[in-house]
Amino acid sequence: MLKLKGESKFFKTGNSFGLRLTKNDKEILQANPGDEFEKTISPDGQTITFRKKQQISSKTKDMIKQLFNDNQELMERLKDE
Repeated sequence: MLKLKGESKFFKTGNSFGLRLTKNDKEILQANPGDEFEKTISPDGQTITFRKKQQISSKTKDMIKQLFNDNQELMERLKDE
């Protein structure tokens, strides 16, 4: 059974601050060092939500690059509108 609630300690590291994640948190998030997250803080400053950014495969990046290259003239015209 997944443990979805718990506590996290706020700490200082160098000139930055952090919130510690447990090994269980890491496994649930399927997170690895270097992964990027989007952060949203509630207006009252009481809630922080982190959402893992989806990774784009190199195959998809190559396909997008090829599409832009193949349609460079069209992309330039769209950019100006």
